[in-house]
Amino acid sequence: MPRVLKIYMWPVWFLGLFGQAKSFRANPIIGSRLLNRLGLHMMRVVLARLVAHIRWFFLMGKMPKKLRQDYARDGFCVVEGFLDKEELAAIRAEVLSSAGEARQMVQGNTATQRILLDHAYLANKPKLHALSEDRTFVNMLSYAGAKATAPLLYIQRIRNGRLEGGADPQKTMHSDTFHPTMKAWLFLEDVTPEMGPFTYVRGSHRLTRERFKWEYIRSCNAGRLSDGYSEKGSFRAGPEDLTAMNLPAPEGITARAGTLVIANTNGFHGRGQAAAGANRLEIWAYSRHNPFNPLPGFGLPFMNRIEHFFLHAYWRHMDKKAKSRGVPSSWHLISAREMFD
Repeated sequence: MPRVLKIYMWPVWFLGLFGQAKSFRANPIIGSRLLNRLGLHMMRVVLARLVAHIRWFFLMGKMPKKLRQDYARDGFCVVEGFLDKEELAAIRAEVLSSAGEARQMVQGNTATQRILLDHAYLANKPKLHALSEDRTFVNMLSYAGAKATAPLLYIQRIRNGRLEGGADPQKTMHSDTFHPTMKAWLFLEDVTPEMGPFTYVRGSHRLTRERFKWEYIRSCNAGRLSDGYSEKGSFRAGPEDLTAMNLPAPEGITARAGTLVIANTNGFHGRGQAAAGANRLEIWAYSRHNPFNPLPGFGLPFMNRIEHFFLHAYWRHMDKKAKSRGVPSSWHLISAREMFD
């Protein structure tokens, strides 16, 4: 049955307009060529940015002024030496000497491996637990994500050339979604150019006239794109697209261990090209919320536990579905030791 004839789904698709839904292909309203020609996508883009600025105003006390200025101007900010040598050594020791529920996703020839820093994992890791509750750390991430709620935290290992496969799609410059979102990397090892550093197009988070025009044109045909991501709401941008938006070339952010990098991933970003077999270890943070809710929330600690509960339930559900098809789930379980060998 064609999607447009699934009348029972129309209320769901309509409500999706007022939340995080971004797929032009999965939601025929969001993907309507006519509605996007009339400006539906761009209205969502503009409104989401206005609401984010309201929340940033309420939360501005959570990040130092200089970093807020960097974040607003460039789309990212860098805090060198966020962890001193002693803190870094203690946290690395806890990370490398303990196991947890590790999961892996393979994209092209790159494997992303993660362990969620939930209550169970942190129970016997005092340094990691202290970091997860450090007010300076949590407050800066909350400001950047425009939400008082603490972000999800993971131990993450990126392994380049892990398997035979095509190009890693995350190494193409892309915007995660239509509204401001936050990701952060607290590097536990030095990151050199050969390791595929986090890469960002400086200033690409700003809705300039050129970005508005490019995104409007892209939205009118997004449902018919087929790169595997743009049609799902994560627009890819090649060198010619960046030129059309009058944006600079992407720059890799190399860093010493202990450096914290926080980015607005509505801007164009990706993984840097890396030497085969190169990898990096980091604590990774992620925050994405309803872009149309102007209230920043209260940062209640139990909200994190609720989010962790539903995340584990979702993973178990996807494991079960994948097992019934005889294939691994997209985020499949691996031995935690695979992350640290």
